[in-house]
Order: sequence, then structure tokens, then C-alpha cells
Amino acid sequence: MDIADIKRPEVSSKIVGTVFIALSLYLFLFTEQINIAFASLFIGIITIVIMHMSTVQKSTSEAMMESSVMPLNVLLDDLGLKGDGIYVPPGRHLEHSKTYVPAGDFEGLPDLYDEMTIITGGAGRVGISLEPIGKPIVKVVRDRLEGDIIDGGIEGSRECMDALTHGLDLARSYSFRREDDKLKLRITHGGYLNYCEELREKSGKICTRTGCPICSSYLTCATEGLDTPLRIVGFEKDGKHIKYTMEEVRR
Repeated sequence: MDIADIKRPEVSSKIVGTVFIALSLYLFLFTEQINIAFASLFIGIITIVIMHMSTVQKSTSEAMMESSVMPLNVLLDDLGLKGDGIYVPPGRHLEHSKTYVPAGDFEGLPDLYDEMTIITGGAGRVGISLEPIGKPIVKVVRDRLEGDIIDGGIEGSRECMDALTHGLDLARSYSFRREDDKLKLRITHGGYLNYCEELREKSGKICTRTGCPICSSYLTCATEGLDTPLRIVGFEKDGKHIKYTMEEVRR
């Protein structure tokens, strides 16, 4: 068993529980601290019995997330798609959110349909329509919130992002605000910083095109909360901070 295994909750809890039980036996046999001995025994049993849920190692979860995003971005590289992503919420012809990646310069948002992947809308509106990489994560958040995000607008987006940050621990913190005619999203990475860096090294366009599962989930919360398409128009990596600048797009 290596250090990573020992740090897993289901293993470390058993170690801690065993220590408390051993301490309680020592107190019972060699001291008169009966109350403390009972308390230690109780804590030990509770720790072992209750904290037993299996967890997935961080390296495994990172590999699983990479397997969902890298083949797609390699394909987009091969297709020569140069445009930055536009996150589109459900509405009009869409039942589910989409990420639209134009082939070149953005010439306007074409009509998108759930069953369409390759878009040829005329007037230069050519690109690929994909389910957001982070959509499954957002679904977990929605299930935990027992349905749709309660509030609309920017507060609705923040409600979803709160669950990603404090419920799923995808980032250390975030901020989402309106600044003049743009929307600013800042994601401060915690435990997934190295994963983020490694993906960026493999595909330079990943952050502005589809995003990784983490950034994509925040961007999906943004577009669904505001109920308007959001186009990525700026991106910056600043230490542990990922900063997106977006503008609203007319359907």
C-alpha cells in the first residue's frame, strides 16, 4: 500500500478508528479515565463503521476526464476548426445545451438542432455542434439541487457554480460578474491545477474551444443560468486563475 492509498478516506478512516480504539483499551486497562475511554471507543467505532465509502483516486478521475476531452480535441485539430466556442442553452430547436465551434471567424450563430453535429448554415456559418464536455457534471449538480436552477439570470448561474465549487470541490473558488457589455468568469484551481496544465500543453486551443470538463461545467452553468448564448472572446491563465471573457450572442 502506497501513500496515495493511505490518504484515501476509506483507508485513513480505518487507521484513525483503530488508533482511537487502541487508545480506549489503554485507558480502560491502565488508567481510571473511564469516560474518556468510552468516548475514544465510541469515536473509533463510528469512524470505522460510518466512514467506509469507497472513493476514486484523483489520478484515476483525472484520467477519466482526459479520456472524454482529448480525443475530441484531437479530432477538432485534424478538422482545422479555428474558432472559439459559443455555449448555447436549451431553447428554440434545442432541448439540451450545446457548444458550437465555428470553423473559422465567427459569422453569427446558425440554427442548432439536437440531432445535428456538422453545421452548414450558409453565410459562412459552418462549424461543429457538440454536447458540452462538462454537461454530465452539471447534471449531477442539477440532481443535487433537485431540479432546475431556482433563480434565473446571473444569480442562477452562480447558484450552479456554488454547487460545483463547494459541493463537488472542482475549484477552490470562482467569481462571475458582468462588466460593461461583457461577462467575466474567474475559476481558481485547487487540486486539479496540474491536470489543467497538462491538458493545455497537449492542446493549445482546448480552453477556448471546448474547455476541459471543469471549465466547461462552469461555462455551461453560465449560459443556462442566463438563458442566452455566450461566446468566448477572451482567455487568460494567471497562476492558479483561469479567466474567461464572454459576450452575449443573439440567437
